[in-house]
Amino acid sequence: MKRHCFLCQSATELVFSTTWVLPGLERQEIGFSVCPNCGSVCQSPSVNFNEMMTFYSSMAVYTNPGRQEKPTEAKVRDLDEQIRFIRRGIGHLPSSALQIGSSDGYTLSRFRDAGISRVLGVEPGTASVEIANRMYQIECIHSSAEDFQTDEQFELIILTHVLEHLYQPQDTLKKCRSLQQNLGEGFIYVEVPLMAKPSSLCPGFFSFEHINYYTRDNLVRSLTDAGYSIVSLIEHYNSNLSPIIGVLASTRLQDHCDEFIPLVSRNRAILSAYRAKEVAYWQGCLNNILHKLMQSKRIFLWGAGIHTSQIVANTNLITQCPISGLTDTSNLKWGLKQGDWICQDPNSIDWQEGDSVLISSYASEKEIYDALQWLRDQGVSTFRLHNVDDTRTH
Repeated sequence: MKRHCFLCQSATELVFSTTWVLPGLERQEIGFSVCPNCGSVCQSPSVNFNEMMTFYSSMAVYTNPGRQEKPTEAKVRDLDEQIRFIRRGIGHLPSSALQIGSSDGYTLSRFRDAGISRVLGVEPGTASVEIANRMYQIECIHSSAEDFQTDEQFELIILTHVLEHLYQPQDTLKKCRSLQQNLGEGFIYVEVPLMAKPSSLCPGFFSFEHINYYTRDNLVRSLTDAGYSIVSLIEHYNSNLSPIIGVLASTRLQDHCDEFIPLVSRNRAILSAYRAKEVAYWQGCLNNILHKLMQSKRIFLWGAGIHTSQIVANTNLITQCPISGLTDTSNLKWGLKQGDWICQDPNSIDWQEGDSVLISSYASEKEIYDALQWLRDQGVSTFRLHNVDDTRTH
């Protein structure tokens, strides 16, 4: 489906697109477009809302086998900072907080431990809701940002890495504002990936799950259009795999930021330059290990999901190497079709000496590699495509 601009609703102009082999869905054209009016970048063409919600409810998994559902060191560090940042911006922590897109509940558990007495999550992912209750005793509304309902008012609303996923993010921000309309002053904290220079962006930055892309300017406008005033801003370029921006805003009218200026040509140039860099990067990574892969008895991809879609879209892997199968530790993915493969339980595969596994993940690549020592002990080679420092992942 073609999408209009998420910020101003203008028709968008395509910059590039490719065919993606998506898990549990048919092959789809996925593209990235720029708004000629405000300059915002979004995914278009995209899958429709119902298809995306199917992905989130059945495929989205936010834990990994190497850490027994516990948060990464980077996640712990990020929460330390977010709590300090919000406390400094407000002067104290509020008494109540709602997190939309609460994932496994760890974030809300940290805010509760810091002194917020009432916390509530909203989360569409079935597995994440279960983990939040079991691991952290966090109450969640099992619903989407678009559909959830509550009669409560919350002094603080948290959306960390959520707006980039929503088909109508402005509607969600306005919904948040309505949940705070009877308060003397309410606050919202938003954190999203920051669309910076192409040299700052990691491989896969323009991805399937992220359908909206934010700069400092259009994020500020998004919040002000919804009825908030900016209180504090923070940007990081090296602490995470990609740049991020965090914004604390208030329902009380204030005037701290410059007037919005559309950067249409700049953002179109970022998309074009990034695409050229992206294709060269992925194929270069594959070329570094291709000769070893081609010597394998059989090759399996480890990781059903978006990264596998990106390998297929950005390299010549499937034309150079016969892929024998796809596997993943998540039982949510077993039996799902991705391209020509059906995802299997790794324990159902008769692993043989001389087999190879290509790890299909960017952020969790090393974590998965470390967890696959049992395969290497059987004479199965395990290959990393990116060799990234995953201490920066969240």
